[in-house]
Amino acid sequence: MLPRHTARAWRALLLLPLSTCFAAAETAAPAPAPPPDFTRKLDPTDFRTRFEMRHEFQALQGGAERTYTYPRLDYAFSKVLQLRVETPFATYDPRSQGQPGASGAGDLNVRLAYRALRTPGYALIAGVETAFDTAEDRDYGYGKNVVAPFAFMSFDAPRLRTTFFPGLQHFVSVSGDPTRRNVNYTVARFFILSRWPGNFYTGIENALFVDHERNGRTGFTLETEVGRFLNRHVAVWGRPGVGLHGDSLPWVYNWNFEVGVRYLFD
Repeated sequence: MLPRHTARAWRALLLLPLSTCFAAAETAAPAPAPPPDFTRKLDPTDFRTRFEMRHEFQALQGGAERTYTYPRLDYAFSKVLQLRVETPFATYDPRSQGQPGASGAGDLNVRLAYRALRTPGYALIAGVETAFDTAEDRDYGYGKNVVAPFAFMSFDAPRLRTTFFPGLQHFVSVSGDPTRRNVNYTVARFFILSRWPGNFYTGIENALFVDHERNGRTGFTLETEVGRFLNRHVAVWGRPGVGLHGDSLPWVYNWNFEVGVRYLFD
């Protein structure tokens, strides 16, 4: 019989290949995959076909109230060309005696967007939006056919899990009810989109209005958004906002609140 210390040495030597195999197998095992981040699908410079329904309440200056229900379809012809069609339904309550509220269709809105540039860090989108004077009542829309060219960029900050979207759009009426005031204003927007764990996201949008029809008077609104992807296709959100500046400008509300649901087809 071998001495006890010699037997131990032989056992260790015989078990060495087996322990090495187990260690190699453990090392080679793939690390668990991180949970999917569906919030990346929110990038408006990455065109996707999607349908959304949102409902917005606006408390207007002067005490009136207005609500909009927006069904919207974004159809991506390709990664660089997208068409949007939106047909809102509006209700208006003047909140004053002797003037009943009313409801009906709003202006039909059509937008064509083109992705002119895309790199890993930034992108440029340009296009034109048209609001057709289809509203059933003067309080539901512009009362004019309005053309609104636009452009916006995106700047991605991966370490912050945040993307910045500065943009500019100009609205001008080209025809419509001659008794209604012409439309001629510019909006500068700055939107900040942040992605969080659990497929949550937040957004902050600053909007500065310059009304050229009213001697260059300015207005400012601030809106925040909190949303979540329920799965890879469906997202829901809430979006409160407040008018911070711009007395008597029709584009600036006292405050608003929006809720919505979005379905992405890919």
